[in-house]
Amino acid sequence: MKKTFPVIVSILALAGSAHSAIVFDYQANPQATTSFYQPETTGASLTSQTFTGVSNQKTGSNYVDSFLSPNINVGNGNAWSVSLSFTVTEAVTVDSIALNLFTFSGANAVQNSDRRGAYTFDLKLGDNVLASCSNSNLTYLGTGDVNAGSSQQANVGTLGQLGGSSGIHEEGTLNQAVTLSAGNTYTLELSLNRGQETQGYFVGLGAIELNTIPEPATASLSILGMAALMMRRRRR
Repeated sequence: MKKTFPVIVSILALAGSAHSAIVFDYQANPQATTSFYQPETTGASLTSQTFTGVSNQKTGSNYVDSFLSPNINVGNGNAWSVSLSFTVTEAVTVDSIALNLFTFSGANAVQNSDRRGAYTFDLKLGDNVLASCSNSNLTYLGTGDVNAGSSQQANVGTLGQLGGSSGIHEEGTLNQAVTLSAGNTYTLELSLNRGQETQGYFVGLGAIELNTIPEPATASLSILGMAALMMRRRRR
């Protein structure tokens, strides 16, 4: 039993730190298309997708074809929004988000210099805003490569690196945690604008993640089950 107790404590610590996500991934099946394509969804069922401010996306290079790339110059004072409606099959609590955002030039290549930007995010049930977050001081990292081509595909792991991708992996905490109930249809709304930027650039979307935390009852049952199994094995 002495050896079992520290392991149970470790299980409790791991359970408390576990963090899953509902993911809307636009890079799962990258494709060149003149109309916006729907993301691959994990942890939810996508019911609809709508856009405001744009009608098509940039095409013509491996880079812009590898993520959602609206054909709108954000740096010139324009903005664009995406709205995704979805349902979940079981109750989950959402407390934060993550965004993979990629910047590119009018020539469909990576943005070689840094750009500033801003976003707003709302999680809604009908017309009721359940939670939100925003950042008016984003810095999209440029690659620093004045000869940056358009042959590579966007990769969040190479943001700001020479010969890599330009943009940012943004993480934001919601103003309050929200429990999503099974069977309800929820909507997330993401709007992107230039913030304080004065130079032109385009910004696209690789993924939206809704970070979830385990429901207390589910987590407790899992922990008790694992602990009981370990104690049973210890007694043999």
